[in-house]
Amino acid sequence: MSTVKEPTGAQRCLQQIRQMIVSGELLPGQKVHQSELAERLNVSRIPVREALSTLQAEGVLEHKSNTGYTVARFSSEDLSELYLMRRLLETEILASIDLGGVDVAELEGIQERVYQAEPSEEGPEFQEANRQFHFRLFSYSPLKRVLQEVDRLWYMSDFYRALYIHEPSSRRQVSEDHGRILQAVRDQDSAELIRASDEHRSATEALVVRRLGRGQPR
Repeated sequence: MSTVKEPTGAQRCLQQIRQMIVSGELLPGQKVHQSELAERLNVSRIPVREALSTLQAEGVLEHKSNTGYTVARFSSEDLSELYLMRRLLETEILASIDLGGVDVAELEGIQERVYQAEPSEEGPEFQEANRQFHFRLFSYSPLKRVLQEVDRLWYMSDFYRALYIHEPSSRRQVSEDHGRILQAVRDQDSAELIRASDEHRSATEALVVRRLGRGQPR
């Protein structure tokens, strides 16, 4: 009988620090102090240090010997490059999926949570449901190493992607785009799935870059 492993202290710290970055509690360019985080999270410095090291490896944090850790700061050009990498890798992932084996009802249930989160002013629920929608679909791909890299790219841009979700029109567009993706899965149409996903991703990129141009953190 298999049992679900409890997350380690470092894994819990990792999740909490990620959420602090996504929510804007830790802003791009801001210094991250191990001692303050350890006190805030009520843990020793050891799991905090492990979590920060993981985030540095993912590109979410930067580290310099004389200044310590800071939250990575991206320009619009940096983000466009991240989205280019996502497009190339996600296209391969989607093309590798046997759409006949996808549990469409499960994806519809996740999308319902995305839709229900729309009217809320709280971003995390929407973002978590949105991420789950995409990564549940990606999980049907046999390209697990490619998927790990896509996961890293998503985490690198989480804060910036969160900039647009409070706009009602943006959140409605996400649900409409997910509807097209779902229909392509139902039809087992890989070409349409890739096309709908490309348009969805490009629309998000355009919104994020536009928000950066309005003086959001760079």
